[in-house]
Amino acid sequence: FVLRELTDGVAIKAYLEQNNVHRVLIVGGGYIGMEMAESLRARGLAVTLVERAQQVVPGFEPVIADVVREALQRHGVQLLTGVGIEAIEQDGEGLRVRAGGQTLTADMVLLALGVRPNVALAQAAGVQLGATGAIAVDDHQRTNLPHIYAAGDCAEAYHRVLKQPVYIPLGTTANKQGKVAGANAAGADERFAGIVGSAGFKVFDIEVARTGVGAADIQRHGLKVISAVSHHSSRGHHYPGAVRITTVLFAERGSGRLLGAQMVGADVVAKRMDVLATALYAGMNLADIEALDLSYAPPFAPVYDPVLIAAGVARKALDKAGG
Repeated sequence: FVLRELTDGVAIKAYLEQNNVHRVLIVGGGYIGMEMAESLRARGLAVTLVERAQQVVPGFEPVIADVVREALQRHGVQLLTGVGIEAIEQDGEGLRVRAGGQTLTADMVLLALGVRPNVALAQAAGVQLGATGAIAVDDHQRTNLPHIYAAGDCAEAYHRVLKQPVYIPLGTTANKQGKVAGANAAGADERFAGIVGSAGFKVFDIEVARTGVGAADIQRHGLKVISAVSHHSSRGHHYPGAVRITTVLFAERGSGRLLGAQMVGADVVAKRMDVLATALYAGMNLADIEALDLSYAPPFAPVYDPVLIAAGVARKALDKAGG
């Protein structure tokens, strides 16, 4: 099975209900793989997750991925990383999967390997594609052909940090681009201001979120940055439910401008990342973020919120590195 559309989910659910499924193998350790691992374990199924990269959630820093790995293993998910799938074969009523020299058995295999832009119709119509392989659009969602607009998972989006078009297919971007494209096709003059790559997901008892650039982007584009890892309590230290939140910030050398952030923990991570996404959108530097007047009460945050702590730790790292 794949899981890309609502009908795919309906088909998976029906198969689980109508067949004697005990063992599920998930191929891919990204967002869909994480969320499906939780859903399938909640049904009492044995779940094995195989990821070709050396860690789950590729694109996140190892310190973040390690927390995710621990959560998966704590909830009974078997992990195989650094392993690719070589073959999936029928084996009686089940499936035999060959991966990294091993043979695994499963009653169901879910392929969660990411997506590519569906551009066949656009190409046939003469619509220009961008360097990412998705449809090239301007800030009005116009293509190179008059009266043809594109939006969503088939189209590029302007990245406000990298200052160039990227392909990051997310529902938030699709909805905003679609609104702009629809309005302009009807004669309006609306503009899509771009993205900073914000995303988040939940897996079992933890939240994981990110915004802006990560290590791969930094290396690919030759950005000069410092990175800093910080750990802090999610609430007042003695308040019930306080847990450790881990944050990674990337900032530009010299200016200290925030370029990216990643966070993991079991308490209000995604909404804290929204603060950093807002700072990123506004082009704020670490000192600006550290000075933010964020709300405080022990049930919600310590006196210094993890966002402020992360900015302070990163600013010190920037100073130590010579700016």
